[in-house]
Amino acid sequence: MKLRLIWTILASAGLAAGALATTAVPASASMTKTFTDLYVAPPTNRSDLSPACKTAGYTAINDAVSQAIAGDTVVVCPGTYTGSVSITTNSSAQPAITTGVEVNKSIDLVGLRGATIDAAGLDTGVTFYDATSAELKGFTITGALGEGVYALVSTKITIEDNIVKGNDTGTAASGYAECKTPAGLQDSCGYGVHFLSVTHSNVTDNTIELNSGGILLTDEWGPTHANSVRGNLVKSNETFSGIDLAGSNDAALTSLGSPTPKLGGIYGNTISHNIVVSNGTAGQGGGIMITVNIKGGGAYDNVVTGNEIDGNGLGGIAIHKHYVLANLNGNTISDNFIGDNNVAGDAADAATTGVFVGRDYATFPPVAVSVYDNTISFDHYGIFDNAGGSKLTRFGNHFVHVAVDVRA
Repeated sequence: MKLRLIWTILASAGLAAGALATTAVPASASMTKTFTDLYVAPPTNRSDLSPACKTAGYTAINDAVSQAIAGDTVVVCPGTYTGSVSITTNSSAQPAITTGVEVNKSIDLVGLRGATIDAAGLDTGVTFYDATSAELKGFTITGALGEGVYALVSTKITIEDNIVKGNDTGTAASGYAECKTPAGLQDSCGYGVHFLSVTHSNVTDNTIELNSGGILLTDEWGPTHANSVRGNLVKSNETFSGIDLAGSNDAALTSLGSPTPKLGGIYGNTISHNIVVSNGTAGQGGGIMITVNIKGGGAYDNVVTGNEIDGNGLGGIAIHKHYVLANLNGNTISDNFIGDNNVAGDAADAATTGVFVGRDYATFPPVAVSVYDNTISFDHYGIFDNAGGSKLTRFGNHFVHVAVDVRA
């Protein structure tokens, strides 16, 4: 109290802090942190590049990333980059991942127009591992055996304005663990972008094409929640879905079916204003899919809104329950424009369908989902529900050239 009183008296007399000195230095000046732009450019043929790129101090992206500190920006000049890093994980299934670029710190990784990461022969193109407040922007990422962009146990990351194409080059004979899964045995080793146990992050304004699938959210190592997938063009990923929320953690629910959100589950994510076309045409995926791949898993309370969805192999938006102990409740589908989908046909529904809500057996508990204010056109079924129609909330949907508005 005595110190506080003295300070108050000095302040009132105009004598506090820097006023006691003859030359005062603003406190903010001494505390200002300087962030650095670290430039990366090819070792040769720099004559046509910008001045900053001509004098770039690095020729390998990973070298610049290793020198960057939190808050720095690594700027990658036009060119094709082929470096690699091996990441040690805590997974017995995949003890190490080879990747073109690893991001494990709070930096921005920005590619100028024409910057390409060629991940040929590597497991992934770019990998975020235990990263916080990091950004990947402006690259073309191609050639990986598995995922183009893979984020694991990370938070507050942004994947923005990239072209992720032509990944999933591996086969079931490849060493990457994703190639050993049931999907891998179909020669599918990875989606364009995969968030595994990632929170509070964004996938925004990317073009994702010609991979096995588009964007995948899973939760094997912990919850995946509060993410935004917005404004992406997701097209021609022919094996699996354009956007897939796949509950994969058997600890997401208690034995009685109550959510355990600190342990697992895919919840509270928003999928909005994407264009999702011509995915899953080989018959294994739809436009936007919400499902659970394991007993005890959960993918609930997510929002799918404002998307344009057309020409996908299975339903335009599909929610499918494969286990009794699985939580798919509380998902909301609203204000989407859904065209001709299920063009490859589903085992439970061979006709073209806009929205599919299903369960494997009628003895399973119903799935509670809200479907409203969508425009659904040029399908045989607008909404196909074999998941217990009593739990389907629907209103305000507009059906155009649809033979059966709702089949429940």
